[in-house]
Amino acid sequence: MQNLALCCRRCNERRYNFTVGIDPETQKEEPLFNPRTQRWSEHFIWSQDGVKIIGVTPTGRATCNRLDLNDERLGSQFIQQSRRLWVSVGWHPPEDDPIL
Repeated sequence: MQNLALCCRRCNERRYNFTVGIDPETQKEEPLFNPRTQRWSEHFIWSQDGVKIIGVTPTGRATCNRLDLNDERLGSQFIQQSRRLWVSVGWHPPEDDPIL
């Protein structure tokens, strides 16, 4: 059970068995964020409107890139639309998460 972390199906499928990703800023291979050993707030912040996750460390950027956390590669951008809806009803972003 030490290998498990709660995540949505979409992220789980995109993570697959990858442990590293490419930091788009440095083009270097970096370890992906590990929610069991790392703090989210040290690697990510929310955009001011709460719609996008922004990686602020090499690990954060590589994780955003590998998992496409903002659905920027798909035409529908379903996750951004969902987050906009969640923001409009006050469900998002979590109160204790840092915002740009």
